[in-house]
Amino acid sequence: MTAPVRIGLLGLGQRGLQHLNSLTQLRDEGLVEIVALMDAFPQNLDPDKLRSHVKGLEPNAVHLSSDFRATLDAVPMDAVWFAIPPAVHNGEVVAAAEKGLHLFVEKPVSLYLDEALAMRRAIDQAGVIAAVGFQQRHSPQNDAVRTFLADKKPLMITVVSNSPLESHNVKHTHTETLGGPKNRVWTANLEWSGSTVVEAGIHQTDLMRYWLGSAPDSDKGDIEWVEANYLHRDPDDIEDGGDNPYAYRVAYGFKNGAVANLLFSRLRKVFYSDGYNSLLWTHGHLKFEGREIAAYYYDGEYPPKDRPTMEQLRHVLPTTPQQDDMTTALDRAFVNAVASRDTSGLRNDFASSLNSHAAVLGANVSDKLGGKRVVLQELLYDDVYAEFRRKPDRK
Repeated sequence: MTAPVRIGLLGLGQRGLQHLNSLTQLRDEGLVEIVALMDAFPQNLDPDKLRSHVKGLEPNAVHLSSDFRATLDAVPMDAVWFAIPPAVHNGEVVAAAEKGLHLFVEKPVSLYLDEALAMRRAIDQAGVIAAVGFQQRHSPQNDAVRTFLADKKPLMITVVSNSPLESHNVKHTHTETLGGPKNRVWTANLEWSGSTVVEAGIHQTDLMRYWLGSAPDSDKGDIEWVEANYLHRDPDDIEDGGDNPYAYRVAYGFKNGAVANLLFSRLRKVFYSDGYNSLLWTHGHLKFEGREIAAYYYDGEYPPKDRPTMEQLRHVLPTTPQQDDMTTALDRAFVNAVASRDTSGLRNDFASSLNSHAAVLGANVSDKLGGKRVVLQELLYDDVYAEFRRKPDRK
């Protein structure tokens, strides 16, 4: 029997606690040993708090620390989970890679492409396994869409997501001590979140790529360019640092010729969310309708003698039952890859995920440049975009 993978986790906020619940389940299955829990804020390491959020966890049996680098030196580990806000990375991923540890990094991995590229170089040089937290790639619904579109020519994707600005709960990172918003809901703040498209829309962006065939060993489904315009929030409509734009219009061009529309809104005092997903291929369109995914197309004698009925046009895609929840499925895939040194079960890796990160950060750049088309390869590597890749010195 393979020895359990020794796990450390940095960041015990909302997302980190979700991963810790999944890792505790995998611990109970004998797949992992949780050896270290780390957070910059000692109150997040309080054993009673951890027990209240994670059933079955006994924190006193785990190394608890607010000193990440000291823990790297003191505690033998095989892999580290990173679940910290994208604005507060400070070389931790690179340091772990240089130690030879395998890396699971929550999205967005950074708000700055130079920093993300430095992480990738360290990962490549160390030869470690690294993946990013796109759990929706582990949904049977999204698998069904991907399978259905595999032999078709996609044309256009439209994703609409409307939510209140206050949709997130109070976070566990004490941003008020770091120059951030006093209510600690950093996801509503432009500087800390990088915009709603970066913090949240990266999921829909990555899903578009997954639907179109994205995989770690292929650029199929990759985005080539982005154009964006944001409707920025009025200065007199900013409370507690919640200054993210009202609405976002983002257009993507894919390498396979397809285009996509990502439409987001974050309105204050609405407290209501809705959305819409539509995918067109050359001879039909596919829609998410509640728990069903319906493909509308005609496959009878052509031309038909009579107008086709709805029964002839609407085809519900078959889906398999969800086994693990998406986060547990994602964590399980990564743990299995580390244990076996076989990455074939991973649905993304760090390198391939950079296309999703570049796309959403490129949307910010396009908005700043008045909606200019930004080619992602140029954004990542050309000197003309160097100022947009650079992490500012806040010291």
